[in-house]
Amino acid sequence: MKKLSINLVVLSIVAGFIAVVGAPLQSQAATAAANATATVVTPIAISKNADLAFGKFVANTGGTVVISTAGARSQTGTVALFTQGSTSNAASFAVTGEGVYTYAITLPATATITSSANTMTVGTFVSNPSGTGTLTAGAQTLLVGGTLTVASAQAAGSYTGSYNVSVDYN
Repeated sequence: MKKLSINLVVLSIVAGFIAVVGAPLQSQAATAAANATATVVTPIAISKNADLAFGKFVANTGGTVVISTAGARSQTGTVALFTQGSTSNAASFAVTGEGVYTYAITLPATATITSSANTMTVGTFVSNPSGTGTLTAGAQTLLVGGTLTVASAQAAGSYTGSYNVSVDYN
């Protein structure tokens, strides 16, 4: 009986050893969690508040009419500026977007204004701010001036035309 007990104990130990050796190893893999984030910003936008107005003048033998970004009007050549009944000003745009972001300003090289079959060219566009603007609380006023080229004996008339000013986040 004693021999049977010893055999059963040895058999139990061997069976336990086989069970431990034959058991699969526990995995050593690890897992961590991460978040995904995204921020959608307010699109940049521009809208016109006021047109670029060169006012009234007489062409004479020609020259230019210049409007600064501050709205000051001057002339070159023999162009004679009228002040009575004449309104001149820089163009004004409202730029809106995200917080305090900066943006690039793109001005046209030239624009043509017409009266019937007659034309004049606006060029040397300037802006304030110049080149790059910074939104303050998501807004900024952009002022645009330019130079109107007036031909000798330019035909009388009311001239109009359009041009584009573009803004984009830097």
